[in-house]
Amino acid sequence: MKSRKLAAGLTLAAVGIAALVLAAWATGGSRTQAAPGIVGSGKASATKAVCGMGTGKKATGTPIKIGTINMLIPGVDFTTIAKIVNAYFQCVNDNGGIHGRPIKYIQYTEQLNPAQESTLAHKLIQTDKVVGIVGNTSFAECGTNWKYYQQKHFTVIGAGVQAECYSKPSIVESNMGPRYSDLGAAQALVKRGAKSLIVASPSTLSKYADEDVVTYAKQHHIKGEAVPVVLPVTDANSIITHLYQLAGNGGGIILDFTPDTAPALMNAAIAQGLVNKVKWGSSTPIANAFMAKQFPQFDNKIFINQEFSNLTKVGPDSNLWRQINHKYAPKVALQAFGQMGYMDAKFATIALLKIKGPITAKSYNNSVRTLKNIHTDILCKPWYVGNLPYHIPNNYDITVTYSKGKVVVKDKCFAIAPVDKSIGQTRKWEKKYHLNTH
Repeated sequence: MKSRKLAAGLTLAAVGIAALVLAAWATGGSRTQAAPGIVGSGKASATKAVCGMGTGKKATGTPIKIGTINMLIPGVDFTTIAKIVNAYFQCVNDNGGIHGRPIKYIQYTEQLNPAQESTLAHKLIQTDKVVGIVGNTSFAECGTNWKYYQQKHFTVIGAGVQAECYSKPSIVESNMGPRYSDLGAAQALVKRGAKSLIVASPSTLSKYADEDVVTYAKQHHIKGEAVPVVLPVTDANSIITHLYQLAGNGGGIILDFTPDTAPALMNAAIAQGLVNKVKWGSSTPIANAFMAKQFPQFDNKIFINQEFSNLTKVGPDSNLWRQINHKYAPKVALQAFGQMGYMDAKFATIALLKIKGPITAKSYNNSVRTLKNIHTDILCKPWYVGNLPYHIPNNYDITVTYSKGKVVVKDKCFAIAPVDKSIGQTRKWEKKYHLNTH
C-alpha cells in the first residue's frame, strides 16, 4: 500500500522489547547467605534471583570494564536502558562482583551522528579497553558499527531499534524491536475483527518497523497502510483525523510511539470521539500504569503488544528488577526500557561468571556466544545467542490493555507471525541447535 508522510512530534520508536536470563544458579560458583536486607544477596533458587555471586560483600578487585553507547537527542532519551544496566552492575558489585572484581560501566551518549557513533565505538574498544559492550540503544548505531564490532570479534548485547540490530551477527538484543512489536499488535487487532490495519511510526523507522504489518494485512485480505510520521508533532488532531480516514469505522490503528508522543495522539482521538469507532493497537512503550491511569477512556479498547512480562508480574527476575530499580535508580520509573536494561546486564553477568581463566575481550565475547536456554520470567521463551548470522531470540510475547488504572494481560504468550523469512529461519535454528528448548 502507498505510504504517506505526516508531521509528527518528538517521539521514540517503539522499541520494543525481550529476554532475561535465569537467576544466579545458572551462573555457577559458590554463594553464601548474606545479611538480610541487601538487595540481590542470598542463594539463588527457582523462586529467587540474586545479583551475581549473591554474597552481600562489596567487590574490591581490579575493575572489569564494560561500555555502552546510547542515543540522546531532544525528545528522545535512550539512556534509561543504560541507567538500569548500571544499576544492575552496582548490585553485582555489592554482591561479590565477578569473583571479587567489580564491573566498571563506561557510558557514552551520541546525537544520531554516524561519525560520532563510530568514534565512540573505537574509543570504547581501543582506548578504554572494555571487554564487552552492553546496553546499546539508538536509532542508527547498529547500522554504523556492526561491521567494526564483527572485525573486533565483539558481540554486543543491547536493545534494538533499526534493521541491522536484528540482521547482523555481531549484535543480539533483549527486545524484539518495533517491527515485530507492531506486528504483534496487528495480530491482536485482527484477532478482534479489525477491518483494516493502519500503522503510524516515526519516519526514520517506518519502512523497517511497519512493512510486516502491511504484509500481514494483505495476507488477511484487508487494507493495510504505513504512515511515516515526520518529527516534530505540530498537529496531533490532523494526524489522528488522517489515520481514522484511512482505517474507517471498525478498522485498526496502531500507534508506534513512546509516552513522550502517544498522549497527544490519544487525547486527539478522545477529543474527536474516535475511541469507540476503531480498534486501537500499540507497540510496547506505552504499557505502563502511568499511561493506564492517564487514559481510562482506552480501558479494554487499546491492545498493546508487550515484548516482556507485565510490569507487575511476580517472579524471581521481575521481583529483583523492581528491587534494583528502587534502590539503585530510584528516579527511573518502572517501564519496559528498565526490563531491557536489567536483562542486558544479567546476560552479560552470566557470560562473565562462566569464564574460566582471565577475563579478556576474547574470553568474554566467546562466552556471550555460548549463551543459550537462559530462562526468565520476564520473557515467554528462553533467551540465547549462538553463532548465528543474525539474532532474534525474542519472538514470542503477550498482549495487554488498560483497566482501571492498571495494565492487564489480554493474550498470553503467542508466537509473532512468521511474515518475513527471518522469523521462520530463526525458529528453525532454535530447534536445530536447541537454543531455547530446555
